[in-house]
Amino acid sequence: MTIPLLLSESVPKEVSNILKSLQLGMTARYKNMTGTIEFVDDSYITLCISKRPNNDPNARQQFTKCCLCIYPHQWDDLEIEDSHFYDHKAFRGKTNDHPGNDMLPPIDER
Repeated sequence: MTIPLLLSESVPKEVSNILKSLQLGMTARYKNMTGTIEFVDDSYITLCISKRPNNDPNARQQFTKCCLCIYPHQWDDLEIEDSHFYDHKAFRGKTNDHPGNDMLPPIDER
């Protein structure tokens, strides 16, 4: 399942946070084209929809890529996997790391 970014309804701070959360190489869909995100900026997002090996021995790059520049007025048509937003844990530490926890009575006795 994918979720549209809905950037036209977002406040600028939310847009900034969404753009920061996008990762290079992440799969995305623009209209009927699926590809990977190659570049993210406030001005545009680049989506690579085709990547082929370059057979020219004198070429600078080993791959030939076909990428789309998706500008801010087109971001509403950009979709990414919804798991990107919902599978992250907010807390990464231990739940038992408070120094006074060992002095508390057991949970049953509280």
